[in-house]
Amino acid sequence: MATVLAEVRDGDGLAQRLRQLLGNDHVLVDEASRAFYSTDLSWRPREVAAMVARPGSVEELAATVGAATEAGFAVVARGGGMSYTSGYTPERRDTVLLDTRRLNRVIEVNTEDMYVLVEAGCTWKELHEALAPHGVQTPYWGPLSGAYATVGGALSQNSLFHGSGIGGTAAESVLGLKVVLGDGQLLTTGSWAHRAGNPFWRHFGPDLTGLFTADTGAFGVKAVAALRLVTAPKHTGYLSYKFDTLEAMLAAQVKIARLGIASECYGFDPYYNGGFEKQGITFEEGLSIVGKIARKGGLKGLKAAAKLALGGKRILKDVPYSLHMTLDAHTELVAAEHTDMAAEICAELGGTEMANSIPTVFRGAPFGGVRTILLGSEGEIWIPVHGYFPLSRAIPAAQATERFLAERRDLMDQWGIKTSYLTCFSGPEFVIEPSFYWHDELGEFRLSLIEPEFAEKWKDIPANEARRAVALKLRDELRDLFDSLGGLHLQIGKYYPYTDIMNNAPLARVVRGVKEVLDPQGLVNPGSLGLR
Repeated sequence: MATVLAEVRDGDGLAQRLRQLLGNDHVLVDEASRAFYSTDLSWRPREVAAMVARPGSVEELAATVGAATEAGFAVVARGGGMSYTSGYTPERRDTVLLDTRRLNRVIEVNTEDMYVLVEAGCTWKELHEALAPHGVQTPYWGPLSGAYATVGGALSQNSLFHGSGIGGTAAESVLGLKVVLGDGQLLTTGSWAHRAGNPFWRHFGPDLTGLFTADTGAFGVKAVAALRLVTAPKHTGYLSYKFDTLEAMLAAQVKIARLGIASECYGFDPYYNGGFEKQGITFEEGLSIVGKIARKGGLKGLKAAAKLALGGKRILKDVPYSLHMTLDAHTELVAAEHTDMAAEICAELGGTEMANSIPTVFRGAPFGGVRTILLGSEGEIWIPVHGYFPLSRAIPAAQATERFLAERRDLMDQWGIKTSYLTCFSGPEFVIEPSFYWHDELGEFRLSLIEPEFAEKWKDIPANEARRAVALKLRDELRDLFDSLGGLHLQIGKYYPYTDIMNNAPLARVVRGVKEVLDPQGLVNPGSLGLR
């Protein structure tokens, strides 16, 4: 019945045309597949796409987009599915959802001009592993969910974590893009667009590459990215410190950010510490990581492995606030100097050093499973919200977050809703990301992302729509608080405001004008960035 319905809705035989382009196995019209691919992590209302197309080449992607929009269908690109802001969920039923994960090739690694060409459906883990033998990496080299998250998804939504302390966000690593526009034409940006050039520079005249970064897929469908390469550092220092107060931890974090010495520097609040303590890492993961550290470092590696093992899972027990750092350098001396500088800052601000298990584990297995990211320690739903601030507003923004949560503590206790927050920086910008946790139905998509033993354990947690409504309302209120404080957002999608919080009418006209020129029918991810 689902197949017949999809083909009736397309009117022009779109499903059959796409089968001819892509093959029968790569056009999905059954109800279960359409619902699965149309779902993200946000719990926000969405439609179910009419069909899912899985192109395997840039040419197939362009032909699919052109055929779909010619038939009057919207097109929405989907990467690894890690969005929690309705980044790829359809707003209308007559949508072709583009599963880009077959576009996963690393096309060229150029270590002379220091760039890599990679298809948008490649995961960050795949890219990082492909670059490692060449001794290079991208400045930002992926989120914690990089085993699933794709290059195209992170460039569309923007993202930070691995390498961001020095290398900035995902968008800042981009030199050029090949983007499929709404009519199926392929547009190239940066020096890549020069008739005799290669993609070594982003600024071929005006920065048109920037139009397609952090656009949440509103302006076109990313096909291939040219990303900057840097020589991979050979030495890394690891530090973890505990602090008694939020203000002391953030003061240390801000000072370290201004020095530009830490590739990653992230802070945990008491609840996050407690939740991480409960989940920890499995025994098998711990053995694997300890073994990897030992194999890499000879006698020093054995010493580090022993320290990690002794630190163990109980490292965050009863810790109020904790700060964790990785400090990369090309020489052992510089890595040690930067580590000492960060340690001195933490000590001056009242921190106490503790075993550096957390940053060592995160770096030793940078793209592990996502269960500990996507769920609470007892299978609770996890939904984050964040604010992106200048460093001078780090402490006021965090204090406002704590006041907000304290004022609503009774309500959250009543409904069994827990909260935590993570703090980090991307270059000289501060990010705070509070999360809400509550017991609710996990659903097929979340269950597909975690280990089978945990999926079996938690698959029967019942739905709780009333509790969910309270949690999502709290999330909205905190989002609005960050907006009132001047906070910006990554991963705008269809959740965070964009044009609504601009103080500049000409800028809003430009953004809408760009959408009109690039997508005059309004068929490329309708609703993204608040645009139609």
